[in-house]
Amino acid sequence: MELSRRVREIKPSPTLTLDAKAKALIEKGEDIVSFGAGEPDFSSPPHAIDYGKNAIDKGKTKYTAVDGIPELKRLAIKKFGDFFGVEYKESECMVSPGAKMAIYEFLFSVVDQGDEVIILSPYWVSYPDMVKMVGGVPKFVETKPENGFKPLPKDIAEAITPKTKCIILNYPCNPTGAVAEPEIFEEISHIVKNKNIWVLSDEIYGTMVYGKKFESFAKFLKERTVVIWGMSKTYSMTGWRIGFAFGPQDVISAMKKVQGQTTSNPTSISQYASIGALEKDDDFVRKTTDEFRKRRDLIYSLLTSTEGIRCVKPEGAFYIFPNVSYFLRNNKTTDELSTFLLEKKKVLVIPGEGFGAPGFIRLSFALSEEKIREGVKRIKDGLVEFASR
Repeated sequence: MELSRRVREIKPSPTLTLDAKAKALIEKGEDIVSFGAGEPDFSSPPHAIDYGKNAIDKGKTKYTAVDGIPELKRLAIKKFGDFFGVEYKESECMVSPGAKMAIYEFLFSVVDQGDEVIILSPYWVSYPDMVKMVGGVPKFVETKPENGFKPLPKDIAEAITPKTKCIILNYPCNPTGAVAEPEIFEEISHIVKNKNIWVLSDEIYGTMVYGKKFESFAKFLKERTVVIWGMSKTYSMTGWRIGFAFGPQDVISAMKKVQGQTTSNPTSISQYASIGALEKDDDFVRKTTDEFRKRRDLIYSLLTSTEGIRCVKPEGAFYIFPNVSYFLRNNKTTDELSTFLLEKKKVLVIPGEGFGAPGFIRLSFALSEEKIREGVKRIKDGLVEFASR
């Protein structure tokens, strides 16, 4: 029996694949330093845990509304407004089983066969395949390190064709840590405003910015924008799988239909846990963001003190994206380098090929200072050895 053409064209997530390989080695007793995980290393906030336990104890384990508990939607709207200054109605918000599912539901709702979706590279690994899964065609617009990995609006304008249905923005950015300035967003909004084009603004890392304030793209083109946010990164609740989508009522209603025919409601227990976090854990957000800033400063200092490594200092998220092409001799790739570092130096990094950026590697600094120092030491040793092979 043959599998469908659609699924044969989908690539496995390189981040999840390599992270699983590292975890398997750890289970065997190997001392692995992992810069691979796209999740905070902090425990979920205390009120989230308490509210989740309480939901179980009180039997709040039944189906909820497909698009989420009204109380959670109201809290998400308030908190998003507090953070980013954009207001929504309940009919303009939905809760999803993770932000990734909300992205898929949006693409399924607006993209028809053959429609083009503009994706800025380097990009989060799942965007291109999700576009293909709904019949769309990814169209890539490169951002460059000399511009801080921030988009040039003129490049986006030049990429738009009559087939363009959507532009995906992801700031703060995974994998680069770039944070686009309001002036850039405003210029992009002017480009899109008079065209029949949606903007998907993935702002899952929106609270994780260092030394500046992030402004949501929705402030500039709310009527044509769907914003993705969630509990995973801000509140260290990756396994709880709660995401949010904010946008015009018609597209949110369409996404709700998709969710109703696929996953149904997000897990009830996770929704109640999210209520606890949103109500009472503001200090958690401030403390963890400050800790990530310190780790950002440390890893940037360690990497840039090494000859041959070039990298842009991240302004948000918890990733750094160094260029290691200096060490790639004889047509070697960062795929090969990542395998070498994991197998020989017991350190996990994610190769740039999966992000549309050969020659780069992604490091998550969601780990302790001690592990960052040890891991970077292993990377430095490994790069020199790999280059001499």
